[in-house]
Amino acid sequence: MKAIAFDRTPGMPVRVPPAIDIIVDSALVSAGRPMFLPDFSDTWEARFYVAYRISRLGKDIAEKFARRYYDAFTIAVRLVPEAMAKVVREDIRTTGVLGVFDYCVGTGEWLPLPDEGKSVSIAGAGVSADISVAEISPDVAIHVVSSYSTLKTGDIVMPCMLPMRVPVKAGDNISITVDYEPCLEFRIR
Repeated sequence: MKAIAFDRTPGMPVRVPPAIDIIVDSALVSAGRPMFLPDFSDTWEARFYVAYRISRLGKDIAEKFARRYYDAFTIAVRLVPEAMAKVVREDIRTTGVLGVFDYCVGTGEWLPLPDEGKSVSIAGAGVSADISVAEISPDVAIHVVSSYSTLKTGDIVMPCMLPMRVPVKAGDNISITVDYEPCLEFRIR
């Protein structure tokens, strides 16, 4: 299982080739488990993503059929060392190191997919956004990434991150709701 995080915010086009980070399975933390900050940085920021769970094997998935390849969505939080995030923002080349350290990505409870024309309300932990499925573009993201890599059952595609970045430290609690229902909750240690 892998997670694929796109470097784009809602409403931005999906670039080809895509700007993505591959996040290894040891970096993923299940809902309800604590997230641990490694000691190689003193300051951290949390980035929030809309994430989709892949439900079947697929390669070169046409955009019009992409909806058949995912079955749920959630909000994911990704911890990034602030110093490293600044370097990556200033330098177009990424090193890939942001996706390999353990326990850096947490996923919330998986929710049923919203209707195509519906907006999703996301709130909590310094985050507040109403985003439509069209702005997230999951079908386009899955189409583009599947032309480079086979998507497998259980993989997570994170087609966009919310534009808000929140500083975090050990002892913080992160809590996010989707449409006023609890979705994501983590304690940072």
